[in-house]
Amino acid sequence: MRWLDGGQSAVMQALDHGPAYLPEGLFAGSPDRVLAGMKVHANTISHARLVALEDTYPRSREVLGHEAFNAHSRRFIVQPGVTAAALADIGAGFAAFLREAGESAGAADLARFEWCWLASYHAADAAALALDALAGLAPEALLDCAVQRHPAACAGRFAPLVHRLIGAEVRGLAEADAILIARPDAAVLVSPASALMADVLAGAENPVTIGNLLEQGCEWPDDAAAQADAIMPSLVALITAGALIAA
Repeated sequence: MRWLDGGQSAVMQALDHGPAYLPEGLFAGSPDRVLAGMKVHANTISHARLVALEDTYPRSREVLGHEAFNAHSRRFIVQPGVTAAALADIGAGFAAFLREAGESAGAADLARFEWCWLASYHAADAAALALDALAGLAPEALLDCAVQRHPAACAGRFAPLVHRLIGAEVRGLAEADAILIARPDAAVLVSPASALMADVLAGAENPVTIGNLLEQGCEWPDDAAAQADAIMPSLVALITAGALIAA
């Protein structure tokens, strides 16, 4: 295991920064033979990373076109730190990279959506909070009930391009203010959401009581009842979608 701890790290450093970072004696054979082997290894890893990006961002590849997507991908996978990333995490930061590379906000946001979808797919399993679990609670007990964002839930505002493309498959998404991604069971579900739903879910990033969650908005700071009445439908919609867990 010592080689895996130190040797593998050394190999990744050499792939990141060049053969000069490969410790002498790590591999048997002449320097030329070791370097040739490293090049083959690097090419194999590079190909695997390119394929992983294609698998992670199929919609982005379609929108950008194969040549442009491939060119961006080849530049992205040699960025510092990316070469050491596991294949499952290789796409992290690709949306920001596209923005910095001069791509449109819509194209970059589409990549952000695809990464959110994949993050939901790979997130830890958790039992989603059900409305039935709250139905029998007295008002005071309901307000004291603590909730938190489901590990697989994500909600946010996306560029019009994203709403239009995904809206072709999900009814109501094209006109929605935000998009909710959740995986209460086995399948990842994408549904339209309001901006308030996205804000409420963000407020539940850490454990919070329903009472405090209903007070987090500021549209009616002097009218707690109106505030709760405004937020409650969004909270119910999030629970129905499986976006919250009991904390």
